[in-house]
Amino acid sequence: MAKFSYRAKKGVHEVIEDVVDAANIQEAVLKITQQGLSPIDIDVFQEKKAKSALPLKPFPTFNRSRISRRQIVLLTRQMYDLVDAGIPLLRALRLLAEQDGQAALKNILEDIARFVQDGGSLSGGLARYPDVFSPLYINLVKSGESSGHLNTVLGRLADFLEKDHEVSQKAATSLIYPSLILAVGVVTVFILLSFVIPRLTEMFDELSQRLPWPTVFLISVSQFFARFWWLVLAAAAGSFFYGQYLYRLPQKRLKFDTFQLRLPLVGEFIVNLELVRFAQTLATLLEGGVPIVEALRGVAAVVTNHALRQDVSRLAEAVAGGASLTEGLKNVAFFPSAAINMVAVGEESGQMEKALYKIAGSYERQTDQIIRAITSLLEPALIVLIGAVIGFIVVAMLLPIFQMNLIIQ
Repeated sequence: MAKFSYRAKKGVHEVIEDVVDAANIQEAVLKITQQGLSPIDIDVFQEKKAKSALPLKPFPTFNRSRISRRQIVLLTRQMYDLVDAGIPLLRALRLLAEQDGQAALKNILEDIARFVQDGGSLSGGLARYPDVFSPLYINLVKSGESSGHLNTVLGRLADFLEKDHEVSQKAATSLIYPSLILAVGVVTVFILLSFVIPRLTEMFDELSQRLPWPTVFLISVSQFFARFWWLVLAAAAGSFFYGQYLYRLPQKRLKFDTFQLRLPLVGEFIVNLELVRFAQTLATLLEGGVPIVEALRGVAAVVTNHALRQDVSRLAEAVAGGASLTEGLKNVAFFPSAAINMVAVGEESGQMEKALYKIAGSYERQTDQIIRAITSLLEPALIVLIGAVIGFIVVAMLLPIFQMNLIIQ
């Protein structure tokens, strides 16, 4: 039996600290809750309390250039299917290594299988590759091993990763068609101004009449593009990479993310998307037996918008200080009152995970509606904008011809 030190809430405001004997952290949580307490934080009891060896960080932290997020999702689902079917873990790892066609992931699975064969745990083998498997992933697997329900935790983890990947993909795929329209329009206008218009304007040199101002403006712009098209491309590329550099700076990223939240419709979409991720991740971690403070710190790392991430970090510290989750959420600007009420009901009934999953499902549906609204507005707006630019070019080129016909008549 090991000793675990913990902090837990008794009633609404009272916070107690004590030590409990248990075989593992899940049993410790069970004993604490059986006393009518709500665990806030729990760790192995030591004379000097050490920080968790595997702090929760956002999924995924692997090298995207070698192993994709989709591969990790698929691997987790396949591992669950094999283990749940009664196949021993070592055999399951070897089967996965044999069927995977990606060399990097195959080598990792073979090494983890050797580690397990030598007496190591699955979570220990996964921890050897922190660039592939996030600490969030490893901690959940570790909790499944400790409780003896690895297959259940793997299934829960697979569901979580698939849902998170699906939500992210919805946001990305919704912008494919508008991005394609914009890209084709920009390339078309660039080619017209750089290579087509300069040749057509040669015929205007023979005219002795005064050209209309739209034609003069278009000729001036096209002459600049014809001479310095390479400079335009270089400036565009430089602006893109410089923007990427600024976006990586914490203060600039925070300002940009805050600005995004203020945009109409876009801000609502980002908040709903992050709310789905918040609720799904927190529910999965709590189901896995992770204490609420550590779970909230992990959720803070999963939130991608830095302005919202700061709010969740403050929430974690508030709960660590003894506040209830409902009380802490009232100070989180992006968390809607309807969701807070649902969390309050979950706390009172002891079904927090169920309440969080309902929140995730509700706001995922709202996210889908906002995606449809954004795309339905964005696509025609881009078509009108590009059509207006090309229409101006056509009219500017035809005006001198119409003017010449009027003079002849």
